[in-house]
Amino acid sequence: MADKERIAWLDVAKGTSILLVVTLHATHYLREYDLASYGFVQINNLFAPIRMPLFFAVSGLLGTRAVTRRWSELLTSRLVIFAYLFALWTFIRWAYFGNVQTNVLTPEEGSTYAELLVAWVRPNTGIWFIWALAIFFFLGKLLYRVRHLALPVFAVLAFLTFGHVIEIDAFSQRNLVWYAPFFLGGAWYGHHILRAVTERPLAVGILGGAVFAALSIAVASLEGLAFGAGRLVLSVAGLAVGAAVSIALAAFLPSRTALTYLGRNTLPIYVAHVMIVAALAAVLAVTTENVPLVRYWGVPFIVAVTVVLALGLKAAVDAAGLRWAYAPPALPRRAAVAVGTA
Repeated sequence: MADKERIAWLDVAKGTSILLVVTLHATHYLREYDLASYGFVQINNLFAPIRMPLFFAVSGLLGTRAVTRRWSELLTSRLVIFAYLFALWTFIRWAYFGNVQTNVLTPEEGSTYAELLVAWVRPNTGIWFIWALAIFFFLGKLLYRVRHLALPVFAVLAFLTFGHVIEIDAFSQRNLVWYAPFFLGGAWYGHHILRAVTERPLAVGILGGAVFAALSIAVASLEGLAFGAGRLVLSVAGLAVGAAVSIALAAFLPSRTALTYLGRNTLPIYVAHVMIVAALAAVLAVTTENVPLVRYWGVPFIVAVTVVLALGLKAAVDAAGLRWAYAPPALPRRAAVAVGTA
């Protein structure tokens, strides 16, 4: 399959992942107001083994060339940008939830200046994804020459952490260990993975689907190391399903056009969506008291409006000449594009 087609389905996968992330947070916030059916919780639980592993695996696949460049190139094309965006949007979230609206999920957010410093070691917001990407790209470059030995080590660490043998209290640090094998596997072995998946998408999807279905039922009764192994394999199987479904969606123009666009614009959605979701959930809580079936349409409504508003905010910011909101002002415009495709 041509590179162009491969990139198309990778962007479809990223677009699908960002929708799953927004759906998760829309469900969380609306549940706080009892405005989301428990069915949405179950849907989010079903996609939990796929959502972030897929996001990180695709980010790794798209960052394969970056980890083979010189350190100076990696620094300017990725690490500086991630550090800048993490600092900026951590502050924006801190200011918003500290002065405009209380975060009903984490009411303490925005209450102390110390949060802005602690975030660099243990972020406690959705911006942790950018923090993790910077660390993963650094590790991908640092350990590239010993990748054949390093990846199994990261897989074992993820397995032990999934199995609660290694206990990590901070969710961002725990996620860092959980998802490292997916990003690094994609970054280090991207070409092999792409070839295997794109040459036999149907077989990959069927096998992955069978394993995913079986383990989705089995892991509920597993504990300890057995659960850790099952949970890790479950995500690997979920990646196979996600890749196969993304290839299928990329074959149809309507879904390919929409999801590819979202996949190439995940950054503005990711950094702003929680604040938008929180605001919309609060509005629905006071305006839909007597509106029928809001517990069933509220989540998809907020997801759709949030995506539109986040992309609209990006367009408005660009039009106003404030592109520094999504890229360091000192770097050329093309460097900012790299973030959206990471």
